[in-house]
Amino acid sequence: MTETHYAKIWDSYWHDTSGTLDQVFWDSPPEQAVRDELRRFGAHFGAGLPMIDVGCGHGTQTRELALHFARVLGVDVSPAGIEIARQAHGADNLEYEVLDVLDAGAARALHERLGDANLYVRTVLHQLGAEERGQAVASLSQLLGSGGRAMICELSPAAEAYFAYLFAEFGGPPPGLGQVLRHGIRPAALQAGDLVDAFAVAGLVPLAQGKGAVRTTVTLPGGYPAMVPMDIVVFGRG
Repeated sequence: MTETHYAKIWDSYWHDTSGTLDQVFWDSPPEQAVRDELRRFGAHFGAGLPMIDVGCGHGTQTRELALHFARVLGVDVSPAGIEIARQAHGADNLEYEVLDVLDAGAARALHERLGDANLYVRTVLHQLGAEERGQAVASLSQLLGSGGRAMICELSPAAEAYFAYLFAEFGGPPPGLGQVLRHGIRPAALQAGDLVDAFAVAGLVPLAQGKGAVRTTVTLPGGYPAMVPMDIVVFGRG
């Protein structure tokens, strides 16, 4: 597998962040991420299929998924992130491995080994360019097979204005986000229709939609956590 630009920058990020995990910008408490999202949309997941947490990072949400599904696999483009996840968030029904969703062959090989799967994909696609996003969606479609469902949680169009507010409030990048930007990772809000259009190319349709927010590790001057607006869409083959 050829190491992509994204693999390099994310591995660099997790290497440098391993000692300051409490400052990972998007590290929402599971009860305000996976647990809430499953309460709202979990009924759409087919029973009996394994769950893949795509872009699992250091495994906070993956460990929560393992409390709700019989078999969970956390995958990420960064070996350093995967190693942190293995050390910090293990469970008997939980595995981790490196996977770059821009590598179609790797996605195909995983599907051949695992079979159809459900997917949890939280704030992964927004950082990719349009062409790379299409490649990633093709890999996700491969992992789903004919029977899986994908819960996609992505920054909404309103996130752009919210980031501008945070920069103004802190006079620059707020704590945690500066570390992200220094590694060349660029958060970007998806525009209305971008998600549905990207998945339609792969033959996937929205089965449920809603709004949410990424509770960040940043505390605003008023004492409240910064909450970045997010869209949630469940996709399947109809």
